[in-house]
Amino acid sequence: MNFGLERIHNLLEVLGRPDERMCIVHVAGTNGKGSVCAYISTVLFNCGYTVGRFNSPHLIEPRDSIIVNNQAVTQQVYDDALSHVAHLNKTLAIGASSFECLVGASFYIFDNAKLDFVVLEVGLGGLLDATNAIRHPKMTVITAIGLDHANILGHTVEEIATAKAGIMKPDCPVVIMPQDKPSVLDTLVRHAEKTKSPYRLVTSSEFIEPGLCKLDIDENKQYTYPIQLCGDYQRMNSATAVTALDWLNDLGVIKLTPDILAKGMGQTRWPGRLDWVKVDETPKLAKYGLNRLLVDGAHNPPASLALRAYVDSLETKRVIWIIGTTAGKDISEMMQQLLHAEDVVFAVPFSQPDGMSWISCTDPNEITQHIDTQIQAVPCKNLEEALVKAGTVCGEDEVTVLCGSLYLVADLYRTVG
Repeated sequence: MNFGLERIHNLLEVLGRPDERMCIVHVAGTNGKGSVCAYISTVLFNCGYTVGRFNSPHLIEPRDSIIVNNQAVTQQVYDDALSHVAHLNKTLAIGASSFECLVGASFYIFDNAKLDFVVLEVGLGGLLDATNAIRHPKMTVITAIGLDHANILGHTVEEIATAKAGIMKPDCPVVIMPQDKPSVLDTLVRHAEKTKSPYRLVTSSEFIEPGLCKLDIDENKQYTYPIQLCGDYQRMNSATAVTALDWLNDLGVIKLTPDILAKGMGQTRWPGRLDWVKVDETPKLAKYGLNRLLVDGAHNPPASLALRAYVDSLETKRVIWIIGTTAGKDISEMMQQLLHAEDVVFAVPFSQPDGMSWISCTDPNEITQHIDTQIQAVPCKNLEEALVKAGTVCGEDEVTVLCGSLYLVADLYRTVG
């Protein structure tokens, strides 16, 4: 990958700087940034604003990356925008990468839609990510930071935090989620102070009952809101989104009421993260002898730990895992975090993601080599084979979990959707 912002700046210039005609909330982090983007954009939409959202990578189809008013853009809109940007890129010899062209096309689409807000997820890192070509965001948000893409961003979480803090801008408010390591939070706060970015530190919300959160912003203000997304970490993710929205309201950027916030938070969906696929909603699952399947894109140590914690909360007898990973991941650590001695693993490949030639899957045989020999681990030729095998061995008091990569999650949705 060839990082740097010169090409994307040149591309946005020839497009007429569409990013400067919309209010942008820019979100970076290792984990949680996708769901935070989804919460913020859904609440803004419920406030009556027109809202775009950019997430990467896409889940099922490339156009899924570009959302306008809670709907993925049509294939025609997506194709036209990419074609226009590709023509400019080639004609003017800009040399923009495929991801930079996607970012440019996204802003082109958002500009044509004349949106009030855009919620923009960083692709990789922060400082040198193509999304960071924006110059005047209304707010930036930093979610949980952990070790991921270490060969690109840095080999310590502090170095990775510095890269992600690169989206902070002078005089632009930044919301910072609490971090597992105090040194990471110190790194983020120091960067905010260095860039003269006003900052607010998030306080976690609490579940007052299953699916209902309460967040104390301060001693005089609190919000109560429902969420449908699973996992204890959604207390923090949702609180980060609410803190950002509350601050935008305080600044007069939006008009927000507690009722509208609760409605938007309760409507938020984020597929592929602790997502239950059930046979009554997805009849094709019955073909494999499965009544339900837990799907999660966990692909780094913090996400793997969170997934295992959620699975443990189910108090299931054992877990049947279907696992596929992207090449270059620390498979040994992931397996140590996820697997217990009585579990069963079916290792699988995933299909090549459209337009992402730099992504490749780990060979299933390699995955099994990183698994303790006491644990039953079987390499499979494809996802279909793994689903059939999982359906054969999964008992009523057991659960099947598919994880390791969002690209594998996408394959599952295409298979049973």
